[in-house]
Amino acid sequence: MGNLIPDNPPRLPGIRLMVVVGLGAMLMVAAAVAAAVLGLQHDQVLRQRNEDALAITHLAFDAESLASRLRALQELGEQGAARAPMAAAQLHEVLRAIDIDAAEWDRRLADAAGRAPPADAQNALTTLRAAVQALRGTVVLPGDPVAAQAPAPEMPADAQGAVPVRQASDRAYLAAVEAAQATLLAAVRASIDLPVFRGYNYGQLCSAAVAGASAAALLLGLLLGALINRARRESRATIGIMGQLLRTDPLTGIANRRGLDENLPVEMSRAKRSGKILTVAMLDLDYFKRYNSRRGHAGGDSLLRSAAQSWRRQLRPTDTLVRYGGEEFTLVLPSCDAEQACQLIDRLRPLLPDGQTFSAGVATWDTRESAELLMQRADQALLLAKKQGRNRTIVAGHEDQIPLALNS
Repeated sequence: MGNLIPDNPPRLPGIRLMVVVGLGAMLMVAAAVAAAVLGLQHDQVLRQRNEDALAITHLAFDAESLASRLRALQELGEQGAARAPMAAAQLHEVLRAIDIDAAEWDRRLADAAGRAPPADAQNALTTLRAAVQALRGTVVLPGDPVAAQAPAPEMPADAQGAVPVRQASDRAYLAAVEAAQATLLAAVRASIDLPVFRGYNYGQLCSAAVAGASAAALLLGLLLGALINRARRESRATIGIMGQLLRTDPLTGIANRRGLDENLPVEMSRAKRSGKILTVAMLDLDYFKRYNSRRGHAGGDSLLRSAAQSWRRQLRPTDTLVRYGGEEFTLVLPSCDAEQACQLIDRLRPLLPDGQTFSAGVATWDTRESAELLMQRADQALLLAKKQGRNRTIVAGHEDQIPLALNS
């Protein structure tokens, strides 16, 4: 059987290492989840910001539309009643419709300002509102009370000290268009997710953190799985070695009584399935106590080791040699009848050193009896061999057995 304990016995990976790797994987998973939650929150904020920017953009386009309509109405009013394609009453109807749209636009403007847009967009909305009101004040139609109440824009006077109406209207229109374009640019800037670190914006950094933490958690999880599998493999190997040690006699290196108790029922089941013969032999060194007294315990141990090693070399791979206890040995011989067992035992006799002899008892299994009864018959045959003078082999049969107790 050789050396049962390997030179480099398996060593289980440290529990501390597995705990550290497991905690690291859990931390990476927690970091990935936290980064994902922060990214979702940022996406929600960005979506709200884009919705606000879209509303401001619509306000800017509607302001330009209002300015164009007011400018066109002012030009129609300047043509005079005779040359205008519409009568004065019709112009007032159009102006009232524009005022209704302007009131609705002003309400939407107040709603957009209430959403707390960025400061530059807020300032642009304030300027746009003032510009549209100023443009409305330049639209002068006979009998228009709104124009009389609207604040007049500050314009430089000409040489006669008066501000031409057409010039005031043009400047108010240009101011409204410029304010609308500035509002549009402010809305675009408000919708952009600006970079916060080396050209990357907050959402990209959160996505990178999720990817990195997930990859690290995956790698740590694979490492932890590898460590656990290694621990299981080496645990099984260690358990196997420990089980082998439990079934092995430490002095001779062959199977012990526990190994026999496990092996014999297996061989009996195999013999019953295959229909082949199974034979058991009990061997006992003659006058071993005398030998032990003359040579000492070290000499006795040497004799037992020498007997086990030399006998094992004569056996087939399917045969089992067991140290049954003390100076007793057991042979389990599959596919071997009593005659063949006696021939094998005769080959084992001259292998003992110093002319040492042994007695043997052989029993063949009858396929019905238990392992205990089979061993008892072999032991009874061994005791009969000792009673008849030792250094001989007795085969147990079913006739006239001597009722002797089983030695353990």
